[in-house]
Amino acid sequence: MPPEGINMKRKMTELFIQSIKPNPVQRIEISDTERIGLRLRVSPKGNRSWIYQKKIKGGKRRGFKLGSFPMMSLSEARSAALEIQVMAERGIDPIKSAQDEANLIAAKKNSQKPVKVILDIYIKNHIEQELKVGQSREGRKRQLHSTLIHYYNTPMSKLSRSDLQSLIDSKQSEGKIFMANRILSALRAFTGWAHRRGHIDVDVGALLQSAGKEASRDRTPTLEEVKTIWTASFDMGILWGPYIRLCVLTGQRCRSDILNMQWNWIDFERNRYEIPNPKNGHPHIVHLSAPAVSELKELKKHQTDKPSEFVFTTNGKRPASGVSKAKLRLDDYINQIWSKLGHKPPIGHWVLHDLRRSQATALAEAGFDEGVVDRIQNHVATGSRASAVAAVYNKAQKLPERALALDAWARMVTGQHTKIIELRKA
Repeated sequence: MPPEGINMKRKMTELFIQSIKPNPVQRIEISDTERIGLRLRVSPKGNRSWIYQKKIKGGKRRGFKLGSFPMMSLSEARSAALEIQVMAERGIDPIKSAQDEANLIAAKKNSQKPVKVILDIYIKNHIEQELKVGQSREGRKRQLHSTLIHYYNTPMSKLSRSDLQSLIDSKQSEGKIFMANRILSALRAFTGWAHRRGHIDVDVGALLQSAGKEASRDRTPTLEEVKTIWTASFDMGILWGPYIRLCVLTGQRCRSDILNMQWNWIDFERNRYEIPNPKNGHPHIVHLSAPAVSELKELKKHQTDKPSEFVFTTNGKRPASGVSKAKLRLDDYINQIWSKLGHKPPIGHWVLHDLRRSQATALAEAGFDEGVVDRIQNHVATGSRASAVAAVYNKAQKLPERALALDAWARMVTGQHTKIIELRKA
């Protein structure tokens, strides 16, 4: 028997291993002279385990835990040691190889999980945990869910680059460049994260093509610029000030839907107005946020003596004229505000119609559904024309969602908390 606490070398046999008595204080290690590097470790409690040490070619000496005796016999331990020896002499690290194989198996498992499962993990572990303060977590969630909803049950391994590119291209073909590029950004972030964490073997979003830039004539004032427009409008007087603010709040066409607004279009009880004959010919319902209702009620007070069917009028007989001159005055007030700030330049060239694009962009970035934004702005869907029944049905859809979106937009612009009023269906 080996002395207590002393490492020994000898040719081991099964009988010898069984005869070893543990040292109650120290561990005993016996090196096998037949398979150099193989050792039997005996703990004070009598547990016996196999250890093999070998230097990896071009690397460091490693210790490998092979198993325990008698679950792994002496001959099995020597065979396992020989396999490691062959790999090590070829410069192969068995531990790293085993880990790589385990990672590959895990990746294959993950790649078979549905997109919805991986997306939920991404939202929980990235969006909810890592986004900086000020970033719209809920908006990001809604945007990804609405974009990938038709691929929820598709295995991650089956989600192709062409699938994702088609989502971008479809928006581009509709002329929705800003929305297309925001979808691109969201998809790239998601697939990049999934690839880095082994959920997919290839980052299918890395080579997605952008939808390009808007035409140079297009202008999308930022939210900060819209807030400046809002502030400057209070210097515009009782007629043009409310006009500008309602253009901002509603997102409707300023020169037709707002300027031609009539009092009989407005339903103060249900906080909305109905445009009977808008530019595209499709009757349209518009939710009125609390600030919008307030603007209209104030205007109503000033028409008590000279009532008119028109909301914005100077003679009571027809809608007001002089929008272009009013816009020039507004630009002067805007530049004054920005000049006072000292460190920021004035707003560049813009037109009133750009406010619609600002609203659509802000709501899309906040995660509101594309269909909701389209209905707010009364966009006509591309493609085949819906039946008359379907058109009526669609007109009545998403009224509560549209109300929520417009109330949210009012809060963005004014910085005030508005009461959210749910629109009732006609």
